[in-house]
Amino acid sequence: MKKILLTLVCIMAAMSTMGLSAQDNAKNLNPGQWKHGLAIGAQWIARDLGFAQAEDVVISRTNENYTLDDLQKMYGSRDKWMGFYNKLKSHENESGDIDKLLSTITAEYDKGAVIKNGVKKDVEKYNASHTGDEVGATTAAEANGNEATTITNANDSTESKAGDSEENKQDEKGSHGGHGFLYLLSLLGLAAGVIGTFLAMQARKESQAIMSDVNGDINNMQKQIDKLRAAIKGEHPVVLHNKNAKHDNKLNESEGLAQTKKIEFDNNPSKKQDNKKQEPKKEEPKKEVKKEEPRKDMKKEEPKKEEKKEEPKKEEPKATVLGEPRILFMAKPDEDDNFSRSSSQYEPGNSIFELTTMDGKSGSFTVINKSDAHKLALLMPGDTLTRACSGNNIQSSAGKSRIITDRAGRAQLENGKWHIVVKAIVHYE
Repeated sequence: MKKILLTLVCIMAAMSTMGLSAQDNAKNLNPGQWKHGLAIGAQWIARDLGFAQAEDVVISRTNENYTLDDLQKMYGSRDKWMGFYNKLKSHENESGDIDKLLSTITAEYDKGAVIKNGVKKDVEKYNASHTGDEVGATTAAEANGNEATTITNANDSTESKAGDSEENKQDEKGSHGGHGFLYLLSLLGLAAGVIGTFLAMQARKESQAIMSDVNGDINNMQKQIDKLRAAIKGEHPVVLHNKNAKHDNKLNESEGLAQTKKIEFDNNPSKKQDNKKQEPKKEEPKKEVKKEEPRKDMKKEEPKKEEKKEEPKKEEPKATVLGEPRILFMAKPDEDDNFSRSSSQYEPGNSIFELTTMDGKSGSFTVINKSDAHKLALLMPGDTLTRACSGNNIQSSAGKSRIITDRAGRAQLENGKWHIVVKAIVHYE
């Protein structure tokens, strides 16, 4: 019974959790969040292609609610950029949840899996502190500059807005209906979980009451068995029950017969004589034999001295000898905090960190003290440094040209990759 109830509780809890998670995933982004999410994806694509500006530079030149058009003004008419800009721009009027946004961005970029996690983190971070209305306000301000051209089409825009509002109402009804079903599923799961927990507690109380009754009966039976054993041994004849009275009388009669037989046995003189113990015969003392004294001529043999055994010398443990230090050059870390590539030689344009190991299993790393490595790392610190280093304003690298390591980081070899265990501490100059 307990197992069935526990299984029911687990199933209902899982149903409620699935309902709540499905409800969170079904939340659609508003137009402002959708547009800024596409811009975040474009910024990551430009960063992966190697011509993007740092995030803080983009925000300082535009604003934190930048769109695809803001990035277009910064990156100009590059061939690679224009292709992805036009692709993402065609999806700007669409809508959906964060999963649809990620699939839209990654479908337009052949290396979408590389940037997917980064885009998702930045979009979730932005949506946690912004409602998306900021992006809509910026778009409205730009639209006011073209107010003269839109006045002539006022009637058409009004009709289109009315149609859009009706469609939005229908979408909202459908979404509210879906959300209502998910809420109902969650409430049913929670209610079933509470009922199952209550039934399990009741069953537990009943089982405890039954066990206490059984233990009481066992204790009473044990006491009666102890009294019966004492009565059989004759220590204190106690009548346990009326049914055992005859058995106790028989025991008393057998004890009386044994005492009478003992008295008759003691009064019989013939048996007394037979039972007399025979005294043991006294043995005569033996004559002492004189020991022969040794002759004076005989020399006393001196006892041989025992030779001292030499104890084996204890061998001292040999000191372990560590291997020679080995230096490896590491590229930027990946999303799992593993150095994506290691080499025994410095590779310009790829090597950023220098790792020193003594045993080939763990070691310490610092930023390579070369200007080429510093330029590469300072170009996009969020992509090259933040997973391996920490420090004040590490994201802001504008106007900085040198990286100084204040404390080396630690890494260890796991499954053929060097995994970052402790981040290094750095600052810029």
